[in-house]
Amino acid sequence: MSKKNSIQINAILNVIKQCCVIIFPLVTFSYTSRVLGADNLGRFSFSDSVISYLYVLASLGIPTYAVREASRIRNQKKQLEKMTNELFSINIVMTIITMLLLIILVDFIPRLSQDRILIIILSTTIICNTFGRDWINTVFEDFSFLTLIYIITQVISLVLILTMVKSRSDLIVYTIIMAFSRSFYYLLNLFHTKKYVPYRLTLHFNLTQHFKPILYLFCISIATTIYVKSDIIILGFFRSNSEVGIYSLATNVYLVIKSLLNAIITVAIPRLSLFLGENNKKMYMKLLNGLRISLYTLMIPSVIGAWFLSKDILMVLGGRAFIYGFVSLRILCIALLFTVFGCFYSQAVLVPNRDERSYFFATMISALINIGLNFIFIPLFGINGAALTTVIAELTVVIICKKRSSNYLFNFSKINFLPICIGCGLIGMICILMQLYVQSLAIRIMGSVGLSVFVYAIILLLGKNPLALEAVQFINSKISLKK
Repeated sequence: MSKKNSIQINAILNVIKQCCVIIFPLVTFSYTSRVLGADNLGRFSFSDSVISYLYVLASLGIPTYAVREASRIRNQKKQLEKMTNELFSINIVMTIITMLLLIILVDFIPRLSQDRILIIILSTTIICNTFGRDWINTVFEDFSFLTLIYIITQVISLVLILTMVKSRSDLIVYTIIMAFSRSFYYLLNLFHTKKYVPYRLTLHFNLTQHFKPILYLFCISIATTIYVKSDIIILGFFRSNSEVGIYSLATNVYLVIKSLLNAIITVAIPRLSLFLGENNKKMYMKLLNGLRISLYTLMIPSVIGAWFLSKDILMVLGGRAFIYGFVSLRILCIALLFTVFGCFYSQAVLVPNRDERSYFFATMISALINIGLNFIFIPLFGINGAALTTVIAELTVVIICKKRSSNYLFNFSKINFLPICIGCGLIGMICILMQLYVQSLAIRIMGSVGLSVFVYAIILLLGKNPLALEAVQFINSKISLKK
């Protein structure tokens, strides 16, 4: 077993990876939309959406389940290998079924037949994901490999797009590059994960143990995929393509911040599951408390910053035509206050404690509310209505998950919110002053972010915020090692 990184290092590495996951498509969007045209991008997006649903089917909730269960026994080699072989074999069977279903769908549904080549190219990502067994890296907290390879792959893909995608006729080339950007990492994983657990297939799936929790997690993935995409789909029926595009950009900004904050939770899940597997409730609650403090410390200033910079962010990413979406982005900022802690209670409490039933219940209720309200709010309020339904859906998730999580929690430690509130107040003032007195868009954004981070860090240190003090201690330890 490789030496484990600290939770802090893993969090930083996973945040960097998530930045690449979200930012790479944003960087290439302006170029590809101009070169390929709206029609070709529409064909690619449609094909990609089809594959995203089949991807969920092939995965069958196994990655989430595998991280939880394998993390509990990762120090027990024989048991770990047995479980890994069972889950990998189930994943192989589901991938075969999914690919056969894809062939049938492409042959019998005319709309899919039109983009047969694109769909087939993108389907390679499903196969590579299965054989890559990426969840093993997460079990062993090997985030350094994840981050390094992913960054290299995205840089190569960016260069390939800029040099090889030159006209509307290059749609297939673009699709191949996108498939490469998602698959190459998994192909390397074929060799990398063998150092933890060898590849072996088995006909003994042990479905009695695995089937029920996997099915719950699979249904959660389906429900989440549906309700995350429902606002865009319903918006497309009731509003113009222009509004859909504006709202999509606002949603992408929201997803960037959401993914970065959720990345902090993701890296803690293997360690939380390990503590529960060892029945070490004291260490479990200690880590959970630290995670909770970190989320409050980072989430609130992120929301404040995105709120005040909403117009400038949309201007940079999409141009003046997209500024209309700033109200939607501000509404989505409110959703962030709920979605991050919805993830905290579901992923860090319910799932490690094997209560996927409660998580499933929360997700289904949220999905039904989201879809139902979209049909009411979108015709009335357009893109702002779509954003509002997201707020209500995320609030529903956090309320249900928090209530169900009370069965597994001791008392949380108190958080000193005064430094956080003072720091966030200063962030708001900095953003307002920069908007009033700085004309350059680039300088205004960089200045707002840079000054806000500096001032907020100082306030946290003066207020003896645990996360800030731990960060200073970590930096000092690294400096001492270099000396």
